[in-house]
Amino acid sequence: MAKVVKDLIGKLDREEITNLQCITMHGQEMVDDYKEWCQVLGFDEGDEDGAEQFINELRYGDEPDDNDWPQEVWDKINEVSNEALENADMTDGSNQNKESNLSSVELFQEWRKDKGKLDSLKTSENAVKITLWRYQNPLESKKACARALKITKNNVKKWWNIRYFIDGAIADGGHVHPIRLEHDVIKRTILQAVEIAEKE
Repeated sequence: MAKVVKDLIGKLDREEITNLQCITMHGQEMVDDYKEWCQVLGFDEGDEDGAEQFINELRYGDEPDDNDWPQEVWDKINEVSNEALENADMTDGSNQNKESNLSSVELFQEWRKDKGKLDSLKTSENAVKITLWRYQNPLESKKACARALKITKNNVKKWWNIRYFIDGAIADGGHVHPIRLEHDVIKRTILQAVEIAEKE
């Protein structure tokens, strides 16, 4: 399994390259792993959302969700996860547990310091889908979200707290509920929150 190169992940986080370009720039071994991953999981090669999930699995690792992925995929993901922890910038994944203990204002303050996360948030379709789903299903779990949207648990974990980021940015710790629960409205709300974070 190919190793994650920190410099390329940095370029990806700064949006200098796409997920697909990142995979290609890692070399033929990474491209071959990606193709095999797509075949095993039924993703279309060349799909940016699928490429994002592949990269996130390599960066952050994951665990089986009631064994709904073949064991061979989990073996590969787990094999690379330890290497990724050593070789890649883990700011997005390492703070997931402490985020749940932060107020919306504290979460907003943390996220606004992370330019890579803000840049990624501006363009991530998964972030919009997860946030919309959370507004529509406020009592559901991350696992239910991942299954409903067919998005990996790591993508769900990465963007799970966007609602609170929005609350911290727009309502200064109060609560924001978009006027309509539609994709475009959620996307505009996220972009508005990011714009506020970048101004401060």
